[in-house]
Amino acid sequence: MPVSREEVLWCYRNLLKRNPESEAALKSHLGNKSFRQLVEGFVRSPEFADKTRPSVPPPVRKDRFHPLNLKGMEVDTEATTEQLVQAFGKVKTAWTHLGTVKPHFSVITDQQFLPANIGDSIDRFWASGEAEATDVQRILERQKFSDLSRKTCVEYGCGVGRVTMGLARRFRTTHGYDISNGHLAHARQRAQQIAQRNVVFHQCSNDLLADLEKCDFFYSRIVFQHNPPPIIAELIRQSLKAVNPGGIAIFQIPTYGFGYRFVLEEWLAAAQVLDMQMHCLPQEKVFSLIAEAKCVPLEVREDNATGAADKYISNTFVVRKNVG
Repeated sequence: MPVSREEVLWCYRNLLKRNPESEAALKSHLGNKSFRQLVEGFVRSPEFADKTRPSVPPPVRKDRFHPLNLKGMEVDTEATTEQLVQAFGKVKTAWTHLGTVKPHFSVITDQQFLPANIGDSIDRFWASGEAEATDVQRILERQKFSDLSRKTCVEYGCGVGRVTMGLARRFRTTHGYDISNGHLAHARQRAQQIAQRNVVFHQCSNDLLADLEKCDFFYSRIVFQHNPPPIIAELIRQSLKAVNPGGIAIFQIPTYGFGYRFVLEEWLAAAQVLDMQMHCLPQEKVFSLIAEAKCVPLEVREDNATGAADKYISNTFVVRKNVG
């Protein structure tokens, strides 16, 4: 059923925060076959992306950045294959549970995305993913990484497909990996709903040494941090191994935690926790893995992806795979 004039006005006023510039502009949207299709068109627009991005960076507090003289962390960063499999099993158990009981909230921990509230906020959820995909595109443009429509993308920790769909609209093929079959069921349903046919979903194997699909671009954000450090290290290895020469990877990791400590044997012996955990991998280890993979850092930026800047230092890494 075609959308109504009132529905188009709602999108202008609630998504773009303005009235239509003309009657002709309003009428141009009346051909949408459903309200969902109408909303998706608005949230994909450059104007919406600009409005969801702060126009002026917030002022930097004097205590916002942490000094370099922080106390070192006790962190086990490597494990045997047997330990990796055991650790991965614990992570998979937790995220299989989360993907069943609160799939959207476990992607973005905001009360509006809890199962009881998601019906009223689902459009905002998808819009946030499109905004993030726009950010990714701008980072890549800054690095002169163009012709995305001819390139292949891998996203690790795709969840329910929040960012995946925006990436798929930009790349020739996008492969989404996730550990939770519940999350993937929602992602496949979303792709079918919006007829996004160039995305392929994969459930992560219990074998962490299994290769990812080869790609020109790799992306992962707010994902690695929910794995223990030895798994984060292995995920970086596998991710960068999958990137083609000349390709780019963008990934985010907490590199310091105040009071954080990780002893692998203790963690493996502890009781199973059916909730998300936050972990760190020291920055020096990340740089070592980047060099090991014959990649070069292009940018490293502190971020607040953990949502707890007072507890963690988190970094977004932009790296390029060497050619030859």
